[in-house]
Amino acid sequence: MLIDKLKYLQGYVKIRLSGYAPERFLNLCSNHDILIWNLEYEEDHYVFCISIRGLKRLKPILKKTRTTFVILERVGLPFVMRRYRKRKLFFAGIFLCCGLLYTMSLFVWRIEINGNLHETDSSILKFLEEHKVYHGLLKSKINCEKIEEELRAGYEDIIWASAKLEGTMLIIDVQENLVTNQQAAAKGETEDLPGDLVADKDAVIYSILTRQGTPYVEKGTEVHPGDMLVEGKNPVYNDNEEIASWQYCVADADILGITEYTYEDRFSMWYEEKVYTGKERETYGIRFFNFQIRLPYLSRKFSDYDMITDEYDVKIGDTFYLPLALTKETHREYRLEKKQYTEKEARQAAEEKLKQFCEELTQNGIQIMENRVAITADRKTCAAFGTIEVIEPIGSRKETVAADTPQEEMPDGM
Repeated sequence: MLIDKLKYLQGYVKIRLSGYAPERFLNLCSNHDILIWNLEYEEDHYVFCISIRGLKRLKPILKKTRTTFVILERVGLPFVMRRYRKRKLFFAGIFLCCGLLYTMSLFVWRIEINGNLHETDSSILKFLEEHKVYHGLLKSKINCEKIEEELRAGYEDIIWASAKLEGTMLIIDVQENLVTNQQAAAKGETEDLPGDLVADKDAVIYSILTRQGTPYVEKGTEVHPGDMLVEGKNPVYNDNEEIASWQYCVADADILGITEYTYEDRFSMWYEEKVYTGKERETYGIRFFNFQIRLPYLSRKFSDYDMITDEYDVKIGDTFYLPLALTKETHREYRLEKKQYTEKEARQAAEEKLKQFCEELTQNGIQIMENRVAITADRKTCAAFGTIEVIEPIGSRKETVAADTPQEEMPDGM
């Protein structure tokens, strides 16, 4: 493949050789290191390819062997250049294109982010823009080590970052901390000031496991918002088993409470459904930098339609992106038809919404104990209302207020 390209750049010709001693001609070419290829014998003559440099060395060999040749085909860049030598604008366009490509190669036109799970691409791109790293920035102004440091400092959950330049791409690989939010919060709490755990909603204590602090509730206790659950201090006793002082700490406990969620959903038995007609219209455009150019519509516009947009970046190879993209918009026509749920369909739709709500609770670590939601339907509306009894973590942080006296009354039952 590479040899073929070199032959094209140097230029070669395809010739037909005839005469008195063509075999001797071939032997002399071999003795003088003149390369010929694609040799074929046709009736009383030979056809082969030879480079321009080798062609210029054939004159004495032709005279010795009393042979002649006819050029059948000229192939290669030198012949192309000669053919278009009078077309100055053509060559000017080539040089201008090369100059533009070189200029474009000095900038970053694509930023690719890999490895992020919790942080979205858009948030990281916005963070980079705030630190003056954006699409269209000169590559010479990009400091990869600085970008890595800023990402680690700007995001607590990013523990490792790598930035590198390839072509016109800035590739950023990150690794996020895999600890859960509760673990991260607990870790943060250990570094804060002393604090209590107080109830943040009405609940009945299902279980409590205290790691640090003084518990004020036990299983079965009914609590309301603001009630103390675990106080952020531990008593220090003297020899008489009396409280001599308090050791303040960050209250830490796993507290589960039985709570209720009120659920209510109501929708009409009549609804509008999209019915696609099968008619589609495609329009094309070009995005250059931040400018969008849309080609004029060549067909009748639809009154109601869905639009699907596809964008194709223009690039050379895998990493040489250009600030140019081709866009394709597909418009799918539809009409709205008014329909009515049957009682069975309405109940199924309401049950599906309730099921989705319960799944969201479960995904947030909430355990469902009892579902007391009733579904009713008539000719006009379908309604679902009731309560869902759950077990979930309760308690929020509140700063501990230090006591003025060393001794304080302990909570009842402790």
